[in-house]
Amino acid sequence: MSSTKIINVLKNDQFDELLDIVKTTDASEVIFVLPKTAKSFRSEDQFATLDDEIKRNNKSAAFLCSNPKTNELAKKYNFDVLSPKTGSLGLKPIKLESEFSTPEPGSIAVSVSAKNYDTDDSEEIIEGNDLENEELEDQGIKDDKKTDHEEEGEAEPEDTENKPPYGTELDDEGNVVYEDEEGVGEQISSANNLNGFQITTTSAKTRGLKDIIEPSSGKNLRVTQKDRRSIKIETKKTEDDIQSVWGAEKSENIWSDISDSITKKTKTPFLSNLWPFKKTFNPKKRLKFGTKNFFKSNSRIYISILSVVVVFGVAFMAYLTIGKAKVEIRPRSEELNFQLKITISSNFSSVDESLNRIPGQLFTINKSESETFNSTSEKDAVQKSRGMITIYNEYSTSFQPLVATTRFEYINNEKESGFIFRTLKTVTVPGMTVENGIVTPGKINVEVIADKAGQDYNVPAGRFGIVAWREKGDGARYEKIYGNSSDAMHGGIVGKAKVVSEFDYNNAKDQLTKRITNEINKMLEEQSVGLELLNSIKPTIDSVKSTAGIDDAADTFTLTVNGSIATVGFNKGDLMFLLSQYVDKTKGLIIIPERLELAYKNTVADISKNTFEVMVNIEGKAYAKIDKMNVAASLAGKDEIQMKDYLGSVQDIDSAKVVLSPFWVKRVPKKQEKIDISLIY
Repeated sequence: MSSTKIINVLKNDQFDELLDIVKTTDASEVIFVLPKTAKSFRSEDQFATLDDEIKRNNKSAAFLCSNPKTNELAKKYNFDVLSPKTGSLGLKPIKLESEFSTPEPGSIAVSVSAKNYDTDDSEEIIEGNDLENEELEDQGIKDDKKTDHEEEGEAEPEDTENKPPYGTELDDEGNVVYEDEEGVGEQISSANNLNGFQITTTSAKTRGLKDIIEPSSGKNLRVTQKDRRSIKIETKKTEDDIQSVWGAEKSENIWSDISDSITKKTKTPFLSNLWPFKKTFNPKKRLKFGTKNFFKSNSRIYISILSVVVVFGVAFMAYLTIGKAKVEIRPRSEELNFQLKITISSNFSSVDESLNRIPGQLFTINKSESETFNSTSEKDAVQKSRGMITIYNEYSTSFQPLVATTRFEYINNEKESGFIFRTLKTVTVPGMTVENGIVTPGKINVEVIADKAGQDYNVPAGRFGIVAWREKGDGARYEKIYGNSSDAMHGGIVGKAKVVSEFDYNNAKDQLTKRITNEINKMLEEQSVGLELLNSIKPTIDSVKSTAGIDDAADTFTLTVNGSIATVGFNKGDLMFLLSQYVDKTKGLIIIPERLELAYKNTVADISKNTFEVMVNIEGKAYAKIDKMNVAASLAGKDEIQMKDYLGSVQDIDSAKVVLSPFWVKRVPKKQEKIDISLIY
């Protein structure tokens, strides 16, 4: 829905403040009412900035100002320029057509609407009544039109019903002349400082009467609006003044005169406005028609009156019950930057803030990845075959030492083949074990290499015998202590051959390392759902094994990578509780988890005890404690000035924003359930 926002600009208002109002208003049209010497809108840059903002938000703007330079700049940027009223300031008689409302005896009340533009950066009171200025402008336009009409001298039909009573003294223009009338229409200026409000009115001297009498004609009342709140002005007269105006007549004589004037069809404006019937009515005569006909002929009038009463009743109830307040508070903040050493273990069942301990869950994951790769390099090679064998001891329960270069002969179909391989290091073969008549041989793995180079030594998997014991004739040892291979010997070559290059080996290792790391992290993530992990602990590569090393002759090689991780998972809420207790105890502040940055470093793990010690680095902001219930109780029933005084006096409040709704609400509701307080961090 389109609407208009009228901004009354004060002399010292800043342009940035006015621009903020334009940005935040929902109105599609903004009218600036400027004094002649305003500090804002004095430069072309300000008009250019406003033009950009208006176009960006698809709005329009207009200016009402008596400064020619300001109007020229406004026209230059295609803003509407409104002309101020230039009519005479003198008061002229105007016929009042408004319905009569009964005043209090001896008093006249004038309601002056104004808006307070005092603002505070830290506290904002948003009120929705922007219609007061528009109503004043509309009333001013109507008055101007009527004044122009009268100045042109257009004749109006004589209204016999509004003539004063017979014998009333009139002036040259036909207006009633009252006794002791002084200063009718003069401008009365009140500059009394009533809570910072300034009121300027024009008024005629008020007359009074014990009974309610409508004056025969009205006087023009001009209200000049200032930037203040609505107040009530009362003009009270004594009974002596009333008697002097109306000739000290008794009430029954007055009604008698009125009755005579009605009989002569010269009704006073008071009775003419109030009486709902077309026919002339004499109060001395009794009603001659029935109740049924009376209500039937005037049903529309009473329905209208009833509707007005219902509307005002609903509005009054809404005024009393609908009001609410929304308060946004930014607490005082303080920067945090400290370290805290904590201990995490599955042995702890709860948080211990005195020892900085929190419970956790240990995660240990081992993963192995293998893959066969092709060799890409080729060269002339003379290379011996090699491989792994397992040495078994079924001879004795005692261990059997074997020195390096011990000879093992490959046995093919239970016959010696003559292919000799030697161990590369000294080993000790464990003795066998016998349990319940079951013999379990001792065993150990060892790498062997062929005596000679060549492809002939690339023998398949099989059994190997120790040559020394065969040569000595120690058949028992030869049969009971032996070797066995699960894979073929490889690498023997003489001549051109495919070899494993350094690139081949490192590329294979990098691929498997990346793969195994991702697999471990994925498994850890699946097992630790809902828990926080120490990001300082990464998967480790425990071993890398290959069937062929760099420069070994092999068409293909198989690489095996073993990786693992040992870490702990914990509930982040437990850690935040521990930190909040620490900050509260040391600084008296509260923390917001979303406003903190945590880093874990210097982790020390004791897997045997399932315990991890870690240094936590904390950076961010902590905030002052705000008791929302206490703030709501303190704000209940306060007006704008009182709200500012209270919120400004609380040291833990950095800034605040208060929104009252609906627009007619001027105070915070007294019921705390209608006060919505939110903390902004």
